[in-house]
Amino acid sequence: MENELDEITKPSGWRVSLTIAIAVVWLIFVIVWLAFFAIDYSLNRNFAVILISVFALIIVLGGLWLLWGLKHIPKEGKEMMETKGFKSRIVISIILPLVLILFLIFWFFFYADNFNIYQNIAIFLVSVIAIGGIMGAMWAPWGMKYGKKPEDTWKEEKKG
Repeated sequence: MENELDEITKPSGWRVSLTIAIAVVWLIFVIVWLAFFAIDYSLNRNFAVILISVFALIIVLGGLWLLWGLKHIPKEGKEMMETKGFKSRIVISIILPLVLILFLIFWFFFYADNFNIYQNIAIFLVSVIAIGGIMGAMWAPWGMKYGKKPEDTWKEEKKG
């Protein structure tokens, strides 16, 4: 049993190697950007460029590991995915942070230079708090309904 679990949860070696390689390439990009190209841009635009690279990193690595995760989802996870409202909350929980990053990229590249550092920090904090509040409001009712003994509740909902 333990051997089967290890086999299921153990990622293939090439994904781990690719993840490390991508992270190293990203780090080299950031260092080269800051060392040779950042001088031509304002602090805000440089922050936007770094956010663009982080966004690309999230898309590539997220897609890579999402496919692996979906392929190796355990039985309990499959039952939970059938629970009403769970899939849509997962999708929204993936999309909202990506939208936040896109908003911040757009803000820091095109608008932030017209505001001082404190105003830009305020925009950053308000947008992060707003997304966190939306996600909290979205997950709280689900957690209150299924949070106590989720496995029993999922099985009951599946029957009914």
